[in-house]
Amino acid sequence: MYLSVVLLLVLGVGKLPGLAGERNRRVTAAVGLLGLLTVFGTAQVTAYGAMPAPDRLSDSTVPVARQLHSTEPCLLVTGYEPEMGWYSGCDAVTYAQYRAMTPPARTRISLVTFEHGRLQPDAAGLRRLTDGHRVTVTRIPTRGSAGDATVHTLR
Repeated sequence: MYLSVVLLLVLGVGKLPGLAGERNRRVTAAVGLLGLLTVFGTAQVTAYGAMPAPDRLSDSTVPVARQLHSTEPCLLVTGYEPEMGWYSGCDAVTYAQYRAMTPPARTRISLVTFEHGRLQPDAAGLRRLTDGHRVTVTRIPTRGSAGDATVHTLR
């Protein structure tokens, strides 16, 4: 979207003097200034207003991962596996990978979901993954765009 605004500005302002005539330099200057303000405004909206969620995702995932940090063998199952694994020091897999694997023995396994998370099971899917296990459920509040986390730790 931003590139199209810049192209329209450049092409439109470049064509304006021919349409307005040489004696209307003030009109051309005013339109050029308005165009520059539009480009600046569009850049600000794109950078800060229209896309706050990606910047705020780590405000959800990082605190949860740090709280789940362990020096013991651990496995996090989440829709955000690279970041969660990195900050927790645990191995991390997606839910699809977890369904296809045999979980390692003597490893703490935590299924992490977020209020507004992606690539995670619904309540019924979570029950299927936890059936037959003793489960400890922990809710971890966050300030990020993914919302609070719920951690189901299999015992």
